[in-house]
Amino acid sequence: MSEITLPTYQAVESALKEQGLAAAPAELHGLLSGMICGGLAIDDESWVGPVSDYANEGEPLTDGAKTMIRSLFTTTANELFSGGFEFSLLMPDDDESLMMRADALTEWVTSFISGLGLMDLQKNQLSEAVTEALADLQEIAQLGIDEDDDIEEQAALFEQVVEHVRMCVLSCHSELGQRPVAEDTEEKPTLH
Repeated sequence: MSEITLPTYQAVESALKEQGLAAAPAELHGLLSGMICGGLAIDDESWVGPVSDYANEGEPLTDGAKTMIRSLFTTTANELFSGGFEFSLLMPDDDESLMMRADALTEWVTSFISGLGLMDLQKNQLSEAVTEALADLQEIAQLGIDEDDDIEEQAALFEQVVEHVRMCVLSCHSELGQRPVAEDTEEKPTLH
C-alpha cells in the first residue's frame, strides 16, 4: 500500500471554505488530477491560473489558498507518479450517504474531464484506450442513485464504478501524463 495519502475530504472542504474558494473538494481534486493526467508540468505552478479561474472567479489566490492547493496538487502528482496502481479519489467518507458520495463522484469526474480539456488535447490523436476511458467517464458523469432501488445493491455498484474511474484515470495518465525529469541527467550509452 502506498505511503502517500490525500488529506481528508472534510479537511479540504474546511480549507476551501476558510480560503473563500467556490469549489467542492471533489471538484478541485478532479480538476487537478485531470490536468496532471493531461500532461501539466508538475515541477512549476502552471496549475495556479486554471485553479484561480475555476475556484476563485479568476481572482488571484491568496497565499493560504496556494499553499493548501499546492499540497493537494503535490500529493496527487506523487500518487500518480508512484509507479504503482495506487490512486485515490478525494471523496466523502464511506459513512456519508450514498447520495452524497454519488454527487461527489459526479463532481469529481466532470472536473477531471474539464482538467483534461484544459490541456488542449487533440481528440483525433488520442489512443483507443484513452478515447474509451473518456467515453466511460462521460457516461459515469451522468449516473445517479435511484432512491427507490435497493441501496445496498447500489452501494456495491457504486464501489465498482469508483474502481472503474480509478482505472480510467490511470489509463489516461499512463498515456498522456508528463514524465518526471530523471534526477540523473547524465547520458547513458545505448546498448545494441
